[in-house]
Amino acid sequence: MQLKPRPTGVTVLAVLAILAGIFSLVFGVLVLATSLLASALLLANGIFDFVLAIGYLGGNGWAWILGMVFGVINIVGSFIEIALRVSNNFIGIIFSIITIYYLSRVHVKVFFGKGLSPGSVPLPTPVGSLMSTGSNSKLGIKCRNCGAGLPTGATFCRDCGTIQ
Repeated sequence: MQLKPRPTGVTVLAVLAILAGIFSLVFGVLVLATSLLASALLLANGIFDFVLAIGYLGGNGWAWILGMVFGVINIVGSFIEIALRVSNNFIGIIFSIITIYYLSRVHVKVFFGKGLSPGSVPLPTPVGSLMSTGSNSKLGIKCRNCGAGLPTGATFCRDCGTIQ
């Protein structure tokens, strides 16, 4: 099985998550004496960052979902902090927007298994071209990409979308 190439930006996100995890763990230990709750939150955040980095590096779909969800949560949380005058976390907002934008790119979504690869988008199929007459119930060919059985005369794979 050929490994899918990891986009450079995904590696950058993983490294940033590792650095954020280190930062959170160090500060979680440092504030342990002053606030147990703050320490627990920082330690949990640090562990989450390490898990997210592993998911990013492995191209796991769950890491893409977590990256998108927590990007949105960070944007909303930062706006709430600004509205309450707790902080001016504009850099966090900008970073989260860039992360969401990058994770939405086609080649990144393909890496995480969340989209069709460029060139494999199925084209509209004329009526009747998926199956030939007389062998509608038999699988005539296999997909050249994923190996799924296809009806005779199929122009694209219904499982992976590859044009045949």
